[in-house]
Amino acid sequence: MADYSTLMLTSGVILSLIGIVAFAIYYIIADRKAKLAEMARERGYQSTAQFYRDFVANKKRRISWNIMVDNDARSLGLRYLLTSILFFFIAGTFGLGMRLSLTYNVPQTFFTFLTPDAYNILLTEHATLMIYMWAVGAAVGLGYYLLPSHLNLTRDGRGGYSSIAYWIWLFGAIIFLLSRSSFRWYLYPPLSLQLSQNGGGLFAWMGILGMIFIFIGLLIVAIVIVQIILFDRSKDIKLGKMSLFSWSILDTALMMIVSIPPILVGLTMLMYDYYAPIFFTASAHNVLLFLILFWWWGHPIVYIAVIPYFGIIYEIIPRFTGTSIYSYRSGVLGLGLLTILSMTVFGHHLLNSGLGVAWDILFETTSFIVVIPSAITVFNWIATFWQANKIRLTTPMLFVLNGIIDFIIGGITGVMQVYQPVNQLVHGTYWVTAHFHFIFMGITVGITMAAVYLLFPLITGGRMYNVLLARVHFYLTAIGSMLMSTAWAVGGFLGMPRAVAGYFSWFQAYQDASIIGGVIIGIGQLVFLANFAMSWLKEPTTSDESILEKPFAVPGVDA
Repeated sequence: MADYSTLMLTSGVILSLIGIVAFAIYYIIADRKAKLAEMARERGYQSTAQFYRDFVANKKRRISWNIMVDNDARSLGLRYLLTSILFFFIAGTFGLGMRLSLTYNVPQTFFTFLTPDAYNILLTEHATLMIYMWAVGAAVGLGYYLLPSHLNLTRDGRGGYSSIAYWIWLFGAIIFLLSRSSFRWYLYPPLSLQLSQNGGGLFAWMGILGMIFIFIGLLIVAIVIVQIILFDRSKDIKLGKMSLFSWSILDTALMMIVSIPPILVGLTMLMYDYYAPIFFTASAHNVLLFLILFWWWGHPIVYIAVIPYFGIIYEIIPRFTGTSIYSYRSGVLGLGLLTILSMTVFGHHLLNSGLGVAWDILFETTSFIVVIPSAITVFNWIATFWQANKIRLTTPMLFVLNGIIDFIIGGITGVMQVYQPVNQLVHGTYWVTAHFHFIFMGITVGITMAAVYLLFPLITGGRMYNVLLARVHFYLTAIGSMLMSTAWAVGGFLGMPRAVAGYFSWFQAYQDASIIGGVIIGIGQLVFLANFAMSWLKEPTTSDESILEKPFAVPGVDA
């Protein structure tokens, strides 16, 4: 009874706080709508919605409190982008805490300030928030902010759905953060059904509920984005003339629409198991079913967190090489094939789960084939560099070059481990962690930072960031990431297990190197934060324009 009383009390407090916040948001939105209606009447408009589209939606948007209540695409883009950056620092702090806790190999000693249970909580929340709130959130934000100018939108009337989706997404993240779950980012039962501190967490059900809300929000966003691109773009912009960034966002949204429903079904069944355990309990012999439902989404999310940033790379490279992308059609083909083939490789996460030899061979084969569109994309970038007369090594361009190098390394380490004998060796080791951190740090983090620097004058009203501090940010991030991930890759290949609060003493050197790398990355992000804040406080010194606003010379030389 004590447990149920605690559960009810905690739930009541949380729901009360959520109700207070929801009322405050409603009050702010209602006040904003009243002011807009008054402004519309003063200008002779009968329709507030028409006034909003004419005078608000098509204007440049800067960072202000208004973006939290305005529902035009650019306001929503900034809302998603700034929220994702907030969660990047929250989840990054969790990750750094985990690194520092591994300074000594035996947990719960003077040198390790995290107990194994606390370590598992930080591990779960670090990974989940980084993926769903940072990687996907930043991609959605960049999409909303840039699509109106890239597609010359004829209308911007779907903001209400997008705003609802944003609050559902954020609500889910807050619930998940408060749940202190410890079932890892892939939510596997029966662990996630064990409501204990050394199981899935005392409030693991809250974590599952939070994930349901996150997925609902993302599914609504994906549907809205597809509608915007297919139906709201200017009639002068045919599909074959869209920017590669627009294609990347369309491909990503379609992938989300296809892959989210199965995991939503799985999570709903899992949620039901807390009340009537019939679906995924160990005795039901259906645990593998949840793994399949999860990885049907779980591997596409890797590409969802990457493909939009490929689109940003396609927009950045021409700006600093002075030449069009080498092959526009190959760019569209590479992104499209990557989207389609990414849905066929999820089973390589289950090579050790007893699917059978035939299924293992199938997923090994598709995992090798998916390298082809990735190679098309990378060689398209390289060919563009090759035909350039001069490459301007600005800070955003440095992030792009580093991202391409990291992606190549991450791709090679990834395709190696889908070969069954190698998978047997590195499964469950830091080799896997190194693989996705090479890609995540180089592409997702690096390219988002490049985009933020390019958008900085626009979103701050003509202010310019400190170039020296931006360079310091880049070098610290690139060096720290390479050191951390390389140490993980070598240690993992030698058998260093991941996702545990302790390790054998002979892995000390690899853990120390990764800790140093993680600290360097953390310092780099503090430099970024300081640069952003100090530059924001200065007076505007440049025009509020961004070279990312308009697509660069599409299609390319093969038109």
